[in-house]
Amino acid sequence: MRRLGDTGSRFYSLAGLPRRDMVAIMKIIDDVERAVWLGRRMRREHSWARVGGGAGDDFEAYARILHPRLTGNGAWERRRWADVAATAGKVMHPLVQWERLLGHDEPRGGTSDVGYLDPQVLAALAPLLGAATTTPDDAVAAYWVGGSGQGLRAGATAFIDRYDYVLAQTSTAELAEPGWGRTIGHRFDEPLQLLWPEDHAWVLATEIDWDSTIVAGSKALVDAILDDDRFEAFPVDQDSDLSWDGDTINRPTT
Repeated sequence: MRRLGDTGSRFYSLAGLPRRDMVAIMKIIDDVERAVWLGRRMRREHSWARVGGGAGDDFEAYARILHPRLTGNGAWERRRWADVAATAGKVMHPLVQWERLLGHDEPRGGTSDVGYLDPQVLAALAPLLGAATTTPDDAVAAYWVGGSGQGLRAGATAFIDRYDYVLAQTSTAELAEPGWGRTIGHRFDEPLQLLWPEDHAWVLATEIDWDSTIVAGSKALVDAILDDDRFEAFPVDQDSDLSWDGDTINRPTT
């Protein structure tokens, strides 16, 4: 079983940075073989927007976490879709689509942080993810080369399903403290598209075209996310449709 300490990764404690002591520094890696297992579990039959197509099939449970609204006051926990739904007389449900809440009769590209998981949300998730794996100190983050992976220096990129990614080694403890993006060359904490631990116990997936993030893993992990009222989250399954057509409840009446 591979751990960060076994691969020569450095650990640090830097005064003045908002990080835990002795946390592994995120670093770019060229070991693209670490991504092969996930590509084999992504199948997009029948719909490009299948949950399993973005996060991998055959996990015990799946949670869909809605990305906090861009508009509104206060912390991310308070920028909830439910407030918009209540005002518009719409229904919150597991496959709700942001633009359906706005009353659009077709998708117009209006977003609620499509393809972007706020680092503060990830930081809140990280302890739950860390508790659900035997390898919390050895995780892989994947950055899409057409987005947040641009400019990152990598000797090799990993092809996973439809996209190429730059891989970086990290830990759930590091991700619990925003500020990690600088360690790989980002000015800020740019969004990662995929994250998984070495034991493959779970996958976090922020598909570039989705307004939400999927966590696939054990029922205990998914229940922990659903029970945490900081997250606006719903249970889904691997065949759930997260496309515009998936929200059959909030369609305009004719």
